[in-house]
Amino acid sequence: MPVSPVERNDHSEPNAEAFIFGFEFPMAGGVEKVDWQKIKPTAACPSEGWRWLHFNRLADETREWLEASSGLDETVITALLQSETRPRCASYEDGLLLNLRGINHNPGAEPEDMISVRIWAMTNVVISMRSYPVKAIHEVREETAHGFSPLTPGGLLVCIAERLVDNIEPVVDQLKEEADEFEETLLAARERLPATSLAEFRRTILLLRRYILPQREAMTQLQKEGRSLFDEDHSLHLRETADRITRIAEELDSIRDRAAVLQDQLAGQRQETLNRRLLALSIISAFFLPMTFITGLLGMNLAGIPYNDQPWSFGAVVGMTAVLGIGLLGILKWQRWI
Repeated sequence: MPVSPVERNDHSEPNAEAFIFGFEFPMAGGVEKVDWQKIKPTAACPSEGWRWLHFNRLADETREWLEASSGLDETVITALLQSETRPRCASYEDGLLLNLRGINHNPGAEPEDMISVRIWAMTNVVISMRSYPVKAIHEVREETAHGFSPLTPGGLLVCIAERLVDNIEPVVDQLKEEADEFEETLLAARERLPATSLAEFRRTILLLRRYILPQREAMTQLQKEGRSLFDEDHSLHLRETADRITRIAEELDSIRDRAAVLQDQLAGQRQETLNRRLLALSIISAFFLPMTFITGLLGMNLAGIPYNDQPWSFGAVVGMTAVLGIGLLGILKWQRWI
């Protein structure tokens, strides 16, 4: 069954194509590509077997089909189409609402701008929604198209969850490497750590944590709420996936703490540099203050200054000033100010 290597609408818009792809899983086994024009007028749930339908959430036709033909409850439709949502899992009547987040691999996008994947799962249908292409969904699609298909809706949910975590781990590993590079730069004697780079690094961590922590809770809740969809093998894989997302969340907490320490060290280095410069200016001021006083006193345009008419008076003042400067320098060294 030929499948395009990328989803049909790479850049979703409200007027973009609604239906992206779908698969039928008959009772007899195997997998078939969904003919959208054939099933469009019908309800989401098939009469036998089960199906997976994947839609562009932003398309107007998606809303029209959900409201007119899908047969889904209004609460479910609202949950699938709402503009903002955080990762969560909740059971509703005979189905399961699941919101997860995936790394944004689209051109020109930042990975931390994670894309929402909304899923409604029942024993005979799985409907998934996304705003922009999600690499994890594409990978599961390719596996399904080549015959490595999940046998049940629960298996499909486990596959999607695993692929989402698979794509998150490299990003977190890269953040760990960046933290190591920042620490190495900060400890190097002649290197300067750019404050803007560190601020952007901390922003990336905070954005990822914003979705990873609730995603960990959603995975845990999925194990509890989705028992009717999972067999023992699926439950084992889901438990391992939940453990991986927990480790990722803990790793992000560790990286965040390291970034905070780096920020404190950077602020300390800057304050130390400022203090050294202020000390140097203070020493220079203290060094020249007495000499400035003498030269200012003798430079007054008043009659009666002693020896003002003697040829040696200028040399004497210069010598006295030099002796005073050397004496002040000795005092500063003796006090270990310089």
